[in-house]
Amino acid sequence: MRVLFYYRGSEHIGVESIIAYLKSKGHLVELIFEPAIGENGFVDIPLIDKIFYNDKMILNKAIRFKPDLIAFSTITNLYMPVKKLAKKFKEVMPKVPIIVGGIHATSLPERTIAEKNFDMICLGEGEHAMEELLQRMREKKSYTDIKNLWVKDETGFVHKNDKRPVIRPLESLPNPDKSLFAKYGALNSTVMIMTTRGCPFACTFCVNSFRNQVYSGEVYLRQRSVQSVIKDLIEIKKTYNPKEIRFEDDVFAYNQKWLNEFKVEYPKHIGIPFHCYVTPSTAKDEILAGLKQAGCKSVSIGIQSGSEKIRTKLLHRRHSDELIIAAAERIKKHNLKIFAEYIFGFPEETPEDMWKSYELNDKIKPFSALSFIFYPYPKTALAEYSLKNGYLTKEDYDKVKDGYGSYHTSCWLDLPYKDEVYKLNAMLPIWNKTPKFLKPLLKAILKLKYGRIHKLIYLASIPIMWFEEFVARIKAMPRMLMMTRKALMNDDWDMAYKDDLEIKYLQNQEISLQPNTVIQKEKDLIDVKSIVKAKALETIKEKRRKNHFFHGEIKFSK
Repeated sequence: MRVLFYYRGSEHIGVESIIAYLKSKGHLVELIFEPAIGENGFVDIPLIDKIFYNDKMILNKAIRFKPDLIAFSTITNLYMPVKKLAKKFKEVMPKVPIIVGGIHATSLPERTIAEKNFDMICLGEGEHAMEELLQRMREKKSYTDIKNLWVKDETGFVHKNDKRPVIRPLESLPNPDKSLFAKYGALNSTVMIMTTRGCPFACTFCVNSFRNQVYSGEVYLRQRSVQSVIKDLIEIKKTYNPKEIRFEDDVFAYNQKWLNEFKVEYPKHIGIPFHCYVTPSTAKDEILAGLKQAGCKSVSIGIQSGSEKIRTKLLHRRHSDELIIAAAERIKKHNLKIFAEYIFGFPEETPEDMWKSYELNDKIKPFSALSFIFYPYPKTALAEYSLKNGYLTKEDYDKVKDGYGSYHTSCWLDLPYKDEVYKLNAMLPIWNKTPKFLKPLLKAILKLKYGRIHKLIYLASIPIMWFEEFVARIKAMPRMLMMTRKALMNDDWDMAYKDDLEIKYLQNQEISLQPNTVIQKEKDLIDVKSIVKAKALETIKEKRRKNHFFHGEIKFSK
């Protein structure tokens, strides 16, 4: 079967994984990718991209590929362009079914499937569900009962199917296939990889707070073996020659046993500097020493708020100021650069609470401070709390659900100090790099009414947050745009592709099969081995639940 994926902005490891899995099953897979450089969450200048490519080129590429299925994966902030493009695809290819997956469809299934141009949605992991869907399509069978999928039938009725168990072990999947993103120039000097799915924590502002609740009957967090990760990285190193590896795990190396093996194998086989994410509670001496030995050069650490009250009551992050400061000191002791992350604009947050982020940052003295604005991602615990307690109107929440705004530029909550949110968010990265004797000047600017000067400061703060990454992306932009134009105009898929399995299946249908009464009787027998195996598996799952950091519904303290 021929499957066409669409994504925009950056490479996506989840899409790469599904692409690899479907290829391994004999399907022909193609990707349409948009760099969306002019619509990146910081600025909105779509003309930058339109100089190099346009919707006509995208549609023509899709038509030439002749897909049997069109697949979108989307986060909330990318939902609007996905809807617009799906409408255009339907206009030129009305008979080709469209499926939408990703965290947006998973968190808002009713709203997403209601879009008239979406024929089905995938909730949760997509590899096995997509392959079963394509197999049913190949065999001309109904696919309205596939687990993880919600499917519209010809009458418009939506078949809402149960979710599948999470995929275990992750090594059962092929390594993510980056080749389709690479031909669009989406890979630069830094290449992304993940060793886990899920997170050991459930911060209220993060999608994991919703996902962990959905999978409360089992443990969503899983980790690939070191051998699997190293094998993947060897191929990445050979093919793309990156200068840095970015581990995109929500929390990297929380497992000391895993890290003990990784710190030996990574420098032996890879030896490329890498960046990863830690938390104040996982930044222990033994883990940091292991990261340094492996080749880590820097870590991101989520502080989120300088107010211990906000962290404890609202964010489900029970880290004291002293614990955070001690963690930062340990990170520095191991000669790792700190990229500290903060969020402004939480419900109940006052200017005094926000200023505590500046005070705590001054004590930590990170290499860089990154600032964001709280974005109430749908169904996250803190978004629902904001709605329930009057900080978020239903009208604004609906706009968020449609993908408006971003965590760089939009404060959606009804706060009495909204201007302070914008000012303090804009200033923090520059404040972090400013010598102490100049900070009174920045304080004076913060006291001014929010206006043009703060917006200019915000633009100036963008490269300061992560200068090395900013420069790398700027350098890569012309190449990415040119490669995107080339990829949209050129057709490099296998023109001789034939779905051999589909041909074989159709041939088999011509053979008259004799009824097998023996097999029919066997189906009625009780499979004792399966029952014993199922009980053993349930015991293992229960043990995982008990050992897991956090699962279930979040309850806010009074």
